[in-house]
Amino acid sequence: MNLQRARYLIALSDHGSFTRAAANVHVAQSALSQQIKVLERELGVPLVDRRGPQFTFTDAGRVAVREARFLLGCADRAVERIRLAARGVDGELRIAYTRSWAGGAVGDLVSTYRKLYPGVEVVVHRGTSAQTVDLVRTGAVDIAVVRPPLDDDDRELPLIVLDTEPILVAVPVDHPFGDRTTLELGDLVDIPVVFWPEANAPGMYSRTLEQLWPDSTPNIVRFEADDEQVLHAVSDGVGIAPIPQGRARMLRIPGIHLCEIAGVQPTLEVAVTYRPDNPNPALAPFVALAERERSSTTA
Repeated sequence: MNLQRARYLIALSDHGSFTRAAANVHVAQSALSQQIKVLERELGVPLVDRRGPQFTFTDAGRVAVREARFLLGCADRAVERIRLAARGVDGELRIAYTRSWAGGAVGDLVSTYRKLYPGVEVVVHRGTSAQTVDLVRTGAVDIAVVRPPLDDDDRELPLIVLDTEPILVAVPVDHPFGDRTTLELGDLVDIPVVFWPEANAPGMYSRTLEQLWPDSTPNIVRFEADDEQVLHAVSDGVGIAPIPQGRARMLRIPGIHLCEIAGVQPTLEVAVTYRPDNPNPALAPFVALAERERSSTTA
């Protein structure tokens, strides 16, 4: 797959029409269609199902689009590294943090990397776990900080778990739980709950529910975009909310009381993931440091 055909394939995916895709890449529709057919012959598999009034991508086609994005991302990074080298900088490492975590062992790891490799420019992005995994899968970033477990489609990505933290329960200060330091799991049954959408981090969402509501379904009365908005809703008295300990203490929303779960505390992990075939030379030292950090915490 050469870069030009990769661009054509991505344009077709982004615009959903041969006509609009051709206009976007400034070629005739017939030329774009011919190049997609050439790519299919090169790969030996159909990428586009042209039957019916509107085309669809085959399973192989959807993978080809994903890999085309990664290929172009690698090419773009190569150009950037060449330009950076001309300015005396040794490279670039792009890291995408999940919104629910940016400190602790991960923050220490990034700080150590910066000190050991001062010539590498570290560029930081931020999003949900689902977004950061998508960025690393498509090659837009080199490292994604995520909340395991990953979806089945992403299980092929290496996962280096670096830290674990308790799940706390945030309650309004004037709630009946507002003077409690610990709660039993049974206390959470049928209580109104504020949560963020499952699509933000499906693995983290499922793991939280499995641990806090093992024998029931939470009474979720409102979804908010992220932890900060969830805590504001709790402060307004909408309901209670599970929240990672580090995030809850970092945000410090007024009107919030934090409770632990009695007995065996529920926990969440934080990890980093990456594409092993990513050619960025700045990535390998970071992965080595992450592996060393994992070994030291599990020893």
